[in-house]
Amino acid sequence: MNALPAILWVIGVAGALMVCGITLWQSHYFDGHAGQVRPVAWSMIGAHFVTLVMVALPYPIYLANKDAISAHSRALYERLGWPSAIIAVVLILGELALMYMQARRAMTAQEHRGHQDAVADESTGDK
Repeated sequence: MNALPAILWVIGVAGALMVCGITLWQSHYFDGHAGQVRPVAWSMIGAHFVTLVMVALPYPIYLANKDAISAHSRALYERLGWPSAIIAVVLILGELALMYMQARRAMTAQEHRGHQDAVADESTGDK
């Protein structure tokens, strides 16, 4: 029981970093394919909510079971409580910001593709 909150928090942070990495990868920031950006997948939105729960769940678990946790572990959790909460909030907000930026890039890419299709149709005489 001593390690359960820490294990859940680490899994949540790893998941949040994964969501951030996948969102960066799908946004094509570094490979020059900005025209191929697609909207944020529903699976990424679902993963965001899972990571939100996973990084938030350790705090009520700790509070509910703090009397059953050893004194050494309790002192460690109390010392790391605020820094871990700040890291969790920054990661969750980072996920949201990266998903928003991907959605904006996807919207711009879609508009650009639509403009290219219209120019192509105009040049071939299609209406």
